Amino acid sequence: MSVGAYRRRLFQAVVFTATLSGSTALAVAPESGGERNFDARSAYNAQARFGFSTVQKAHVAALRQAIPDLLVEVDESSGIVRSLTNPVGALSGPSSGDPMAIALDFVQKHHEALGLGLNDLANLEVTDRVFSEVSGATHLYLRQTFKGLPVYNAQLQINVGKDGSVLGVHSDFLPSIENSISGVEPRLSAGEAVAGLARHLGVSLPSAPRSLKAESGVKRRTGVEVDGLSREPIVAELAVLPMRRGEARLVWHFQVYTLDSQHDYDVTVDASSGEVLTRFDWVAADSYKVYPVPVESPNHTTPLPPSDGRVTVTNPANTTASPYGWHDTNGVAGAEYTTTRGNNVHAYEDRDANNAPPTTQPDCTSALNCVFTLNLSGAPSTYISAAVTNLFYWNNIIHDVQYQYGFNEVAGNFQQNNYGRGGAGNDYVRAEAQDGGGTNNANFSTPADGSPPRMQMYVWTAPTPDKDGDLDSGIIVHEFGHGISNRLVGGPSNVSCLSNRQQPGEGISDFLSLFYTARVGDTANKIRGVGTYALNQATTGNGIRTQPYTLDSTRNTWTYASINGMAVPHGVGSVFAQAMWEAYWALVTQWGFDANIYNANGSAGNQRMMLYFTEGLKRTACSPTFTQVRDGIISAATTLHNGEDVCRLWKAFAAFGLGTNAVSSGSGGTTPTNGFALPTTCPAAFDGETRL
Repeated sequence: MSVGAYRRRLFQAVVFTATLSGSTALAVAPESGGERNFDARSAYNAQARFGFSTVQKAHVAALRQAIPDLLVEVDESSGIVRSLTNPVGALSGPSSGDPMAIALDFVQKHHEALGLGLNDLANLEVTDRVFSEVSGATHLYLRQTFKGLPVYNAQLQINVGKDGSVLGVHSDFLPSIENSISGVEPRLSAGEAVAGLARHLGVSLPSAPRSLKAESGVKRRTGVEVDGLSREPIVAELAVLPMRRGEARLVWHFQVYTLDSQHDYDVTVDASSGEVLTRFDWVAADSYKVYPVPVESPNHTTPLPPSDGRVTVTNPANTTASPYGWHDTNGVAGAEYTTTRGNNVHAYEDRDANNAPPTTQPDCTSALNCVFTLNLSGAPSTYISAAVTNLFYWNNIIHDVQYQYGFNEVAGNFQQNNYGRGGAGNDYVRAEAQDGGGTNNANFSTPADGSPPRMQMYVWTAPTPDKDGDLDSGIIVHEFGHGISNRLVGGPSNVSCLSNRQQPGEGISDFLSLFYTARVGDTANKIRGVGTYALNQATTGNGIRTQPYTLDSTRNTWTYASINGMAVPHGVGSVFAQAMWEAYWALVTQWGFDANIYNANGSAGNQRMMLYFTEGLKRTACSPTFTQVRDGIISAATTLHNGEDVCRLWKAFAAFGLGTNAVSSGSGGTTPTNGFALPTTCPAAFDGETRL
């Protein structure tokens, strides 16, 4: 970045610092102003500020003596220290033994720095243990419990390197939980809690929900009969929801799958008042005017529409990620399906929006020759088989490529059969082409590992003729990206870690679209508009974002602080994508570009970025701020490629306002303060050749 561009960013950082105010009242509005996610704690804690004890500050200072560049992410609104990281390395030296023992020993020794007591670490349950082959690191995800009840999203994550060093610690544990809640006896039944959600959503039910007989055990797992609310059975169980330091609520926790298939809500309802406290949507939908478009759209190929610019590819399945091909499900040589179905994805047309495949599906015959005609002058209904095939192909491509970088079975990827490699199977992607449930949109619902996700792709009606999202690889990549980020951040068993206001989910998906559609010969200043195909814009247009992705500072002026006042999640997320894009180009400028994106061990800049990115999401805290995602990515860089990109990444992030002195404003905040500082071990004049 030029000095002039840097100064422009610094000026913009001053301009975009207006402060948002909030109420301390715990009030709920139906549909929370139209946002897909709702967390009553955001308004409740808007004005809350908690200090930190002298003892805690002393332990942090002592740790900083050993780690001069120690970064401590705090959330003053909840009174929790959320992360301890070393921006250029590990928190501890090498050690031998089981990673779990190493992790627990570290947090016990440094529990005061996290603001926790030893009793807070006494009742834990392991939700996930993810070994990363690409780095040798082990990622441990532990959940806080209270009297046998899970504490909702109260997660302790410790990342342990292959040499036994502790790479980072992230905590959402509520300190002294035994003093924060009065008891675990609910005043309201599970049925009454479901009725509370219906009121919250503005849904009028034909009759009151009825609780069935509860199972034995402290969770009181209870089925609820209700008409007019969910297309799947509702099963509720008790949990504890942290509100802020010193306060927690007993809640009923359950999921509701709305009848229109547009929302899969993960809900907590106060078990005393019936008030909805959190409502997180597992469906990641992109409700813009238009939809992201990749380079490989019909407008980015030769010949241009209405001509058919597709090509026929042969045997594209990767033997490591899909050892039995794309049409297998039983792990034995030979395809089980001649339709667009296999171990990783089942793609089918769903124009009637019934969430099920039609009687007749594209038949590739025993030769698996999935070649169908396409007439772009006609309506999408005239080329269903071609659209479904493209959707099937791209879902498999993403599965196979991301597998190389560590999104595999134990990390929670999407497969029906995991072939004995760990993780939970039976969760292939159900990819629904030309879905009749909506238009000008798309979405991806991500349940926890072991339950199948759903991708819904819609037709776009703005241009004439209508355009089909199934022909836009970038749309497909973007949606699949939600599945990747939801399974990696917080571990494969917890898919509610990207529901906070300052969350990068949409930006992660945009970045993946950019990564998968980058070409040999691209430059940093190339204009990458998202959605130009759907909008009938030139390929150099802005698309559906307010600014395109580019390092041309006359076209993209964002810094970290630019999220102030931006729409959640798409506006906020787009800023994170730009930060990632600038980091990407810092590496590509230094190391070049390699079109072989399957080579996770490659040394090109784009390969390195995807490696750091994928491994970094595993090291990212639940409900992360941008600074915590940054820390996860850089932590990965400290243990890969000999750490030679650590300062290079820091320089790119710092120029964007994500330096070591950036202040996040908290997980639920969107008023961060830019910081342009580098770690002390990274020279300000870092020339790209200095190594740690």
